[in-house]
Amino acid sequence: MDDSTHSPRIHIIWAHPRRDSLTGRVVNAISTEAQQLGMKIVELDLYRSGFDPVLEPEDEPDFTNPHKRYSDEVLELAGSLTGSDAAIIVFPVWWYSLPAMLKGYIDRVWNYGLLYGNGKRLPFSAIRWVALVGGGETRFVREHKDRYMEDLLNDGIAIYCGVENSTVTFLYNTLAYEEEADLSQHHQVLIEQARSVVRELNTGFSRNIERVGESAHA
Repeated sequence: MDDSTHSPRIHIIWAHPRRDSLTGRVVNAISTEAQQLGMKIVELDLYRSGFDPVLEPEDEPDFTNPHKRYSDEVLELAGSLTGSDAAIIVFPVWWYSLPAMLKGYIDRVWNYGLLYGNGKRLPFSAIRWVALVGGGETRFVREHKDRYMEDLLNDGIAIYCGVENSTVTFLYNTLAYEEEADLSQHHQVLIEQARSVVRELNTGFSRNIERVGESAHA
């Protein structure tokens, strides 16, 4: 394939029990922005897809057997990531962590010997976590909850699975109860912030393509 004509493929993975939630609107905005920039989109809506986040013995990692065969569902979902250049993972922050649905997806699908360990890794080069925080930024940062979640998502998950280019974007004050704001206007600001994540990714892809082109003509 000619890298100069490659359209980046973005895998959007998200979790919220309501499709019409702010999380869902953020996903819609990310998808629209990506398509307007010429990116290809694959979307996994964990709640509407029927995914079961409960890890049963069939999908429990066996650290003595990196060649273990996992369930067909896990193999299919892991295989669907192939060919993606980046993942954008969108979720509400609950108890300073991931919703159980998303945590179960990572437990089951990003599994040992499949997408990490024994020389395996996630197939994309970048991860962007978009985390919707109900409370305000001031308290969240003062209590170092941002650092905690960045360590968990970037170091504890992404880098562990072979992706060093991983960042977290926090969309703060989604409920506007800690820092007063006009909720409708504030949500539009947050949606624009999410769109900027896509633009930043696209800029990085464009620079990589330019470097490939320069190398080819050197």
